[in-house]
Amino acid sequence: MERLLHKCCNVNDDRRMDLICSFLERPGVESDNSSRCTDVLVSTLERTKNVKQLQQQRQQQQRKPLSVAFNADGELIVHSIVPEGIQVATGAYGRCTVATKAFEAGSVVYQGYAALIDTSTKNDRFYLYLYEHAGEKQVEEGSRTRVRDSSSPIQVFRLDGLNSVKDLWEPNKSIRQVYGFDGFMNHSCNANVYCPLVYRSKNEMCYDTIALRDINAGDELTCDYACFDYECDGHVISQCGCKAINCRGEMKGFKGLSLAEKIRIMPMCDSEIVHLFFRENPDMILLESTIPYPNIRLIVAPEEAYIVAARPFAPGDLIFSNQATIISLTNFLQQTFVLKLVEENDSENPTPVKKIYYILLDKDRHFIHRPSYVESVGFDSFMDHSCNPNSQQHYENATTYSVYARRTICPGDKITCDYLKLDNEAEKQQNVAKICFLCSCGEENCRAQIYA
Repeated sequence: MERLLHKCCNVNDDRRMDLICSFLERPGVESDNSSRCTDVLVSTLERTKNVKQLQQQRQQQQRKPLSVAFNADGELIVHSIVPEGIQVATGAYGRCTVATKAFEAGSVVYQGYAALIDTSTKNDRFYLYLYEHAGEKQVEEGSRTRVRDSSSPIQVFRLDGLNSVKDLWEPNKSIRQVYGFDGFMNHSCNANVYCPLVYRSKNEMCYDTIALRDINAGDELTCDYACFDYECDGHVISQCGCKAINCRGEMKGFKGLSLAEKIRIMPMCDSEIVHLFFRENPDMILLESTIPYPNIRLIVAPEEAYIVAARPFAPGDLIFSNQATIISLTNFLQQTFVLKLVEENDSENPTPVKKIYYILLDKDRHFIHRPSYVESVGFDSFMDHSCNPNSQQHYENATTYSVYARRTICPGDKITCDYLKLDNEAEKQQNVAKICFLCSCGEENCRAQIYA
């Protein structure tokens, strides 16, 4: 019976019952002892099964979402847990990641991890072991249902360096970001997820994978490789097959994009990608500004951006105060300017969600021109003109000014100013006109043609 118990401890429930029945039917097993034998076997096996399940649960709980080690041959062994709602599948272009449930736009699809590995003296091939997410899973097998052992890998792959990218935090070192199951996520020029960094340590990085739009069960998950791979070293996509309307035709990393495309995807890029871009382009200047929520919001549309009230204002109420940045005329002529705008959309939330915008500034439309210098006013660059504006500004010195309501302003109303009245009276600095346009404010006193 001990030999039988040993065999039964290492098989599934159906095979275990077959072994017990075969044992009881063997010659020499007395019929009056069958019941007693059965009771002993079932009781012992049940205790063994419970212990084994407990061991598996503890092992699963102790396993990190991503863990790595090198074997004796210098090959990297990667263990990766596939989170709930995600599946590694096979698609038109090979392996891919697929959603097995729906995710709303803006929700966290899963939290991912990448190991930071020095590959300078190691084999660039590695083994990837994939495991089910924590917990047990019911698996259908014909007419029967069994519990899959989630402590054992469900898939094993032997791979090359395609599941990793060069780490840019320490560009002089041979560090690569090695991914687990989501190393199989395919590229799209119109991706449905992006992956902002949560934290980074010496040996790993953690990131949230956030849905850019609604994702249905069965949809393939895609990301934009340019958001985290600066040059796509070793795995350039010479002919992109994403079939998106905005497909770029190829994927050579962030560095290979047009300036307009770089600016468009910057809010979704890893911070080191953005930092490296500005380091390599010293004449490209990054200006930063924080939108003063909950007073106002920035609305960014395909063809325009403008400011609206986020709460009501009575006549004379302070809408916001702002600090201008002074730029010399020489630097202004020689440099190109990108504005990074940050908006916190819930000041009462202990962890407010931040919206980040990058906008390539137009030198005529987005700056205030003075006789001897230029002012950058950040988010205020996008306040619309009106010949009968609902706000007016007051300068306190060369750089500080406040904007007040001229009349009642309701939430959602555009905040407007008169472009012909942007003089800094405190410093006696006039506004130098740079643009001419036909006004469409619709006010009774509309001047029609504005030269400001």
